[in-house]
Amino acid sequence: MGVVALLNHSHGGWEGFETCDAKMRDTRVAPRMLKHLDEDDVLLADRAFCSYEFCAQLMEKGAHFVMRLHQARHRKLDWRKGKKISRNERSVHWSKPKQQPTTSELSKEQWNSLPPELTIRYARKPHTSRGGEKGWLVVVTDLLDHRKYKAPSVLKLYKERWEIELRLRDIKTTLAMEKLAVKTPEMAHKTMWIMMIAYNLVRSQMQKAAYTANVKVWQLSFKAILDTVTSCHESLKPLAGAPNKLKNRLREITSLCSQKLIDIRPNRREPRATKRRPKSYQLLTKPRHIFKEVPHRGNYYKTA
Repeated sequence: MGVVALLNHSHGGWEGFETCDAKMRDTRVAPRMLKHLDEDDVLLADRAFCSYEFCAQLMEKGAHFVMRLHQARHRKLDWRKGKKISRNERSVHWSKPKQQPTTSELSKEQWNSLPPELTIRYARKPHTSRGGEKGWLVVVTDLLDHRKYKAPSVLKLYKERWEIELRLRDIKTTLAMEKLAVKTPEMAHKTMWIMMIAYNLVRSQMQKAAYTANVKVWQLSFKAILDTVTSCHESLKPLAGAPNKLKNRLREITSLCSQKLIDIRPNRREPRATKRRPKSYQLLTKPRHIFKEVPHRGNYYKTA
């Protein structure tokens, strides 16, 4: 099962999600997320969501977007085309595709109702890829007022998109919710709602701690505050009948959480890697009473 989630960048809370088949692309699920967006909201997303159909639907709803230009458009990009705003800004027009994409879930009527043309603003900056190749990072947005929404601010906002990946890491790794031990889709959805509630409760405590310490919520450690809350909840049980003492105790916990700041370590490299090598056993792909061991060229041996 795949999940496409919507997080609020202002406080990191989880506001909505949609489930899909694990092999389904995020772009096919993206239109279902429109119900979680309101007018004048700004959607911050990666280039996988940068399609004509989805951008047109966002603009029709009154929401805005800041995304990286899709790689297919980037390969054909000619920076000389469009209306020049500055050296690193352009205003361009996207034409509606002549044929509806096969991956589109819109009906013929909905597709025909999309506008024939979109006015989009490009902003770019020098960029070095993970492979060391130098080029340009191009961000697209429908915030056309370049005086009110300056290009450095738009590019800086897109740079903060990586915070979303960190919040997803908090959900999957820190809260150990990457794999669900359930057998039915109904239980999977119920587990997802419990995950959402648990995560948002921790984020709400982080908001209180950030207000107490007069810092931004992104400066606090999710893992440290989670450990603090889970270790202190037992001390609240004896205070169930004493509301004033309970209130003071909660204030002390919030004050303690406000001290859990993240150590800023610039240029620190954190490659993803497995810390422990897996055992050289084959995967259990059948029930145990049917499963038969198969030797794997000396890496796996059948035990007596």
